[in-house]
Amino acid sequence: MRFGVRLALLSGMAVLCCLGAQRGSLAEIEAIADRETRSRRALAFASGQLDIVSKAYRDDDLAAGRQALENMGEAVDLAVSSLEATGKYARRHPRHFKHAEIQTRKLLVQLKQLQSKLYLGDQADFDGIIERIEAANARLLRGLMGPKE
Repeated sequence: MRFGVRLALLSGMAVLCCLGAQRGSLAEIEAIADRETRSRRALAFASGQLDIVSKAYRDDDLAAGRQALENMGEAVDLAVSSLEATGKYARRHPRHFKHAEIQTRKLLVQLKQLQSKLYLGDQADFDGIIERIEAANARLLRGLMGPKE
């Protein structure tokens, strides 16, 4: 019985450590050597920035919201460039590319929903980041669905 309790505590601590590692800064994520892991962490960082954007615009802290939007764009660009730097062909090894495509599509949907809830004057802040993420998503889709090599 004691072994089960210890195992549960250790696994709980491991989960908390992993969650803490995903909340690091973008510079920490750039330092990750494994490109696929870097891509996944960058997308998790971008998703976390969406929560910050939502809270900032709800609290009328536009400067923090714009900074979080910029961080989100940089994280998505880092994720896509990291996957492209692996040298892997997306059609033959689609796992990480497909994950990135799904996550960027989810980010787009969430950003558009958040944008529609804002005042018209604040909605313009989202146009650039939406175009940026749409371009990244299109690059991923071209890799996955493009012509065979």
